[in-house]
Amino acid sequence: MKDWHDDEYCLYVNGRECSDLWSLLPDWSGSEDEPEWAKHIPRFARLIACWNRLGFIKVFRSAEWPAHRAGEEVTGQALDKLLADPGSWEYTEEPTRWICVASGDRDIRELEEGMCEQER
Repeated sequence: MKDWHDDEYCLYVNGRECSDLWSLLPDWSGSEDEPEWAKHIPRFARLIACWNRLGFIKVFRSAEWPAHRAGEEVTGQALDKLLADPGSWEYTEEPTRWICVASGDRDIRELEEGMCEQER
């Protein structure tokens, strides 16, 4: 069985926890330095967009917390725009909007199974 890359595992764990979008960056980098976080936005933007299309991850935004319960799901071009906006990834001391990643409708194990089938 093929091992997942750490960025995939980070997204998987954060999705299961319905984490704020910005929190992926310090979790991945292990740093509290926000300029360091910005370096990793393109990596996670691509991964989130891909996993969202496959149904493994959902993204929600809301004016209330928690976004995955109070907010709307973001998909398609709106998701691409949200992920491309650096402001969507910023930590805010007193937020007025929340963006979170959550587990999708498809079990992530399907990805793992598909990877095993491709190796055959």
